[in-house]
Amino acid sequence: MKRFELEEEERKVLQTLARRGAMSPSEVAAETWTLPGKTLSVLRELSSAGFVHLRNDTNSPDGMLVAITSQARVYLNGTLA
Repeated sequence: MKRFELEEEERKVLQTLARRGAMSPSEVAAETWTLPGKTLSVLRELSSAGFVHLRNDTNSPDGMLVAITSQARVYLNGTLA
């Protein structure tokens, strides 16, 4: 894990994915009220930190699907407790 403190936007994305399950990046953007470009930046940062998986998905409107990792769930449970 690169860092232990997440920014508010990162936390919001993780909480949304934890609550809703795997989504396309555009669905994450809409759900979190974040601009799509900023959402992709946040998702890439979270992916490099090991908190989300980004994978190609032909059934997704964006061609990509993002899902939260177990490491992120542990982090969220520890910070929200």
